[in-house]
Amino acid sequence: MKILLLLLLFSSNIYAQLNIQHWTTPEGAKVLFVQTQGLPMLDIDLNFDAASSREGAQYGLAALTSSLLGTATQNRNEEQIISAFESVGAQFGKRSLKDMSILSLRTLSRESVLREALNIFTEVVAQPNFQQQYLSREKRQTLQSIKANKQSPASVASIAFAQAVFGKHPYAHSKIGTPATIEAISLDDLKRHYQQFFVAKNLTISLVGDVSRARAKQIARQLSHGLNMGKKAELNPLVKPLNQAQEIHIDFPSKQTHLLIGQVGISRSHPDYYALYLGNHIFGGSGLVSILSDEIREKKGLAYSAYSYFSKMTSNGYFLLKLQTKNTQAEEAKATALATLKNFVNKAVSPQQLQDAKDNIIGGFALKTASNANILIYLSIISFYDLPLDFLSSLTDKIKDISAQDVQSAFKRLIDTDKLIILSVGGANAE
Repeated sequence: MKILLLLLLFSSNIYAQLNIQHWTTPEGAKVLFVQTQGLPMLDIDLNFDAASSREGAQYGLAALTSSLLGTATQNRNEEQIISAFESVGAQFGKRSLKDMSILSLRTLSRESVLREALNIFTEVVAQPNFQQQYLSREKRQTLQSIKANKQSPASVASIAFAQAVFGKHPYAHSKIGTPATIEAISLDDLKRHYQQFFVAKNLTISLVGDVSRARAKQIARQLSHGLNMGKKAELNPLVKPLNQAQEIHIDFPSKQTHLLIGQVGISRSHPDYYALYLGNHIFGGSGLVSILSDEIREKKGLAYSAYSYFSKMTSNGYFLLKLQTKNTQAEEAKATALATLKNFVNKAVSPQQLQDAKDNIIGGFALKTASNANILIYLSIISFYDLPLDFLSSLTDKIKDISAQDVQSAFKRLIDTDKLIILSVGGANAE
């Protein structure tokens, strides 16, 4: 108990010190900044609403566009860019998801180093030179990844589940595309995607590190000033709830079956967000001590791990229960998982389960804001998804006030156990 109280105190102190400053650049980019001291570093994330949900029928276009940023600019080739970052010890990163395309920089905050790293970063972001040699290389690597995914039952299951849960929504397709769509993408397509979506009004900037607010404003202005102003992308439609249950099996030559059970989920602004977050922690989100793991792993030995989570995106994500088991045990595992979920939805958790989950979440959350990198992740989430600035600091208070009935009611409102997607990928039910 004494350790828990110390953790709670530490957590409160972290939140008190996490002073999120915010503004908008003259070009229209939204900025969130947290000043930290002690470590002479600065971390920057540029989050563009430019990912796979923005590529229409040209599946893989967003990922290819992102992958070519940093390969060439108007003044440097790829080797020169890599060498320039290395010369000042800076790290450049890029990744493309379903909602956001992210460009990142980690650098020392010493002014001479920061200035050079920032100039290179700005050049890479604002002055790309899309060249055929790099596009051809990235296409080859993407086609190899697509081929590898087809040999992985986990990847096959993940892609099939997304298609089933999202239907015709822009989230439904794989972000790396298909062989046909990748082959058809041209340099002009990349340039068009970049010019439309990599613009200041479609950008949120997150900064965490040892610089002053005045310097942070200069940095954000430099980054957004180099871009076209453009306009913010229109919101994608909400994901529609499922009309009926779907049971899908995909034959795959393996001795293990991947089982995915789920449905349409929520966004981070959903009114039941905190109750569902706490409830899922109890049900399947807390590792080996969760109800799902206890039923599947401990009591019946059907899988090494079984877990659940909410994938939260702008237009609603999904709720997913996931496990891997022997083909011969697939039916029993499915029946057990479904029964466990139905029981959780229809029966309130015990006071002890509720309190244990609250203690675990509140006590552990301080560790999630104990580094610049973790703070940066939360700033990016808050800014990109337009959440309240006190999203983090209010979490402990909101979790504390949730009752067992709140959890059950939230799950009953969202989870329709008669309209679940039940997807399995594996071999025949025999060794």
